[in-house]
Amino acid sequence: HFLPISFKNRKVGDFTMVYGFPGETEQHVASGYLKFIVEKERPARIKMREKSLSVIDAAMRSSDEIRIKYSAKQASIANAYKKWIGQVDGLKRLDGVSVKIGKEKEYNDMAATNDKWNGAYGQLVNQMNKLVAEGSEWEFRYSMAIEYLYVGPEFYKLARAIDDLTTNYAKYKEKGELNAQIDKMIKGADSFFKNYDAGVDQKIFDLLTMEYFTQVNVDAESIADVNYVNGLSKAIFAKSILTNKERYVAYLQKFKEKSVKAIAKDPGFKLYAKLTKDFKENVLPKYQAFDDQMNALLKVYVQGKYEMFPDAKHWADANSTLRITYGQLEGSSPTDGMAYTEHTTLDGIIAKYNTGNPDFELLPRMLEMHKNKDYGDYAQDGELWVCFTGSNHTTGGNSGSPVIDANGNLMGLNFDRTWESTMSDYMFDPNRCRNVVVDIRYVMWVMDKYSGAKHLVDEMVLVKE
Repeated sequence: HFLPISFKNRKVGDFTMVYGFPGETEQHVASGYLKFIVEKERPARIKMREKSLSVIDAAMRSSDEIRIKYSAKQASIANAYKKWIGQVDGLKRLDGVSVKIGKEKEYNDMAATNDKWNGAYGQLVNQMNKLVAEGSEWEFRYSMAIEYLYVGPEFYKLARAIDDLTTNYAKYKEKGELNAQIDKMIKGADSFFKNYDAGVDQKIFDLLTMEYFTQVNVDAESIADVNYVNGLSKAIFAKSILTNKERYVAYLQKFKEKSVKAIAKDPGFKLYAKLTKDFKENVLPKYQAFDDQMNALLKVYVQGKYEMFPDAKHWADANSTLRITYGQLEGSSPTDGMAYTEHTTLDGIIAKYNTGNPDFELLPRMLEMHKNKDYGDYAQDGELWVCFTGSNHTTGGNSGSPVIDANGNLMGLNFDRTWESTMSDYMFDPNRCRNVVVDIRYVMWVMDKYSGAKHLVDEMVLVKE
């Protein structure tokens, strides 16, 4: 089967269904966990990324070379950063923790009306919130380690590669794969250092190391002391093989058995090894135990929802399997005095181009077609719709999902949520949360009128009535 293309005029209230593979949501978490996310975990991660972005943004403004090197990295770091800010803001505006507490009271009150329910579900809310109080610190330490060791200073990426080489040295040698592995790492160095600036990485290291040691006390040495962090910084960026291409490649070219032990003296690798040892041996197993226990409780908790509230609307959390979500084409008013219309047009793209921002650069052909209103059959009331929003519950993983009308015709492709909607991973509010869809008519206008690929459109079934 293929989807016919809906060429019908759109209007507010039209049925919309998203058909796709959403990644992960956490709708059923306990109030204590949501409070932990809103008040501690997300703000700490936001702060870490804010520090990285402050360095990268300033460096990108100072140099075109650095701007080119770091534009993709900046976008990657900023993506979750902006999402988390939206999540926290939305959950606070909705007073999500209080909403959860109210739902938990309803759950407990219903369980108390029946001896069987009380025995099976009566203590679950208390158990989940107690577990959060006792074990969420390990999730916090896990999250902070991810932010620091995997999203923070870039030289840790090379440290992981060296760690693999030295840890598996005997295995690589026995299988005759050692030289190939070293050659692969040397080639990888070209790609890494091409987009690496040690000065930028050092500033990120200085800020994030202080913040990480402030938030997470690994041991007596790992303290948030400026002099201690400055000493680490100077040694790592002056001497470590991980922060200089020539030193890194020279180490690999001369690699032999004694190099396995020699790397332990490298200041960058030494710090990485100490922190990852604590992470793997202490933090990770305790976080996984906390997560496993919570998941076990959540399974029973959700079972209780279905059993005790059979007439309520329930849905399972997203887990990257096929799901459908239905809503309607509509705008929103997420905050006082702010209203979003249900669609945008080509006029908006031109307005962004007129700001002079290079991110919105357009070719002359687009400007000419807009000026002449050369929209063909793709226009609606003289406008060329570009995007529209709907009240469908979506999340990461839904990008590219088809958006289908009431008759099974393709209206567009889902690709985003409004910033105020990112809270829907934890709590979906149909009055606030909106998914963003590129109208398939605009996609086809680009193919046909703008790009001259009408032969592709000719292969499709267009439904106009």
